[in-house]
Amino acid sequence: MRFEKIQNALDALGTAVLVNLLLAVTASPLIVIVMFTNAFETWPLAAAAAVVATPGVTAAFTVFRRSGENPFFAFFSGYRATWKRAALVGLMLVGSAAVLIVDARFFADGPFAQAAMVVLVVVGVLVAGAGVVTLTAVAESPAVRIGGALARAAWASIRRWHLTLVSLAVLAVFALLFINLPLLALSALASPALYLAWANSRHSLRPVLDIEETIAA
Repeated sequence: MRFEKIQNALDALGTAVLVNLLLAVTASPLIVIVMFTNAFETWPLAAAAAVVATPGVTAAFTVFRRSGENPFFAFFSGYRATWKRAALVGLMLVGSAAVLIVDARFFADGPFAQAAMVVLVVVGVLVAGAGVVTLTAVAESPAVRIGGALARAAWASIRRWHLTLVSLAVLAVFALLFINLPLLALSALASPALYLAWANSRHSLRPVLDIEETIAA
């Protein structure tokens, strides 16, 4: 029994390390931009690279879903099956973030700046939460229709708001570390942060989607 526990722990550690490595490969354009340029000045490139990196997230979610299988093959199988829909969700998230940033700059010096910022922050949290849950739905069922998944994910993320906030808080910490120390963030924290976000999102989806079966709509 003790040997089995040790073996399971080593298997989990090996899977985490492999997922981190594969995420670094799929997110390599973003890593290069963050490490060697000022991402705030080259933000169009950073935004495009973030979209390109999004399918790596659903591939990692696929590995978590298919625990017990070879993580290398599960990752690339998930990537191949989800990259189109994952990239579309990533494009929506990046586009929404750009609009919110532009709105924030527009209202920053206005008479209703504080109220506007509160509204924009709330909208940003809702969009980010729905996005994470939608990526989980895509990983659970690569054939899912994005429109239906977005609507149901938005409802699920609000209904289980406490899980959504925990996921976003962990991902925010990971993002801050990634901006400052991208290689360290990917090598040490990527798998734990994404696993927690996936587990919370999967639990949030249960009331609205049968995630054990293919989601057709």
